[in-house]
Amino acid sequence: MVQLGKLGVWAPMDVLSAAEGAAFAQRVEEWGYAALWLPESRGRDVLVHSSWLLANTKSLIVAPGIANIYARDPMAMANGQRALAEQSGGRFLLGIGVSHAPTVTGLRGHTYGKPVTTMREYLQAMQAAPYLAPDPPERLAPVKTVPW
Repeated sequence: MVQLGKLGVWAPMDVLSAAEGAAFAQRVEEWGYAALWLPESRGRDVLVHSSWLLANTKSLIVAPGIANIYARDPMAMANGQRALAEQSGGRFLLGIGVSHAPTVTGLRGHTYGKPVTTMREYLQAMQAAPYLAPDPPERLAPVKTVPW
């Protein structure tokens, strides 16, 4: 189980070069923060960048907050989560969301669905996604849903 601690840092990393981002994550870790939260918008793929940050730190939890469900299909999201959790020793925490209609339709060219229905179906598809690796995690991290 991921232990977030009381304080974390939220930082838009797309304004930094890859080397600057790794150095920043190392400083956040040295300062004693438990987690570094990253948004996903128009820059780097947040799962790919999380991999880079996890590879350059030792104990820091890296947590997209949020990864856009319209940026990748449920199998890609689930297997990215599984691989990053496996490869980091459980230091990856995935936060996902539906984003905003103007971003989804205008920028990404997708049809924006009803948020609750779309998220429910997406989470079900993530849970059902196969993961063919030698040492797969038993299941995805639990997801807490909030009634609307």
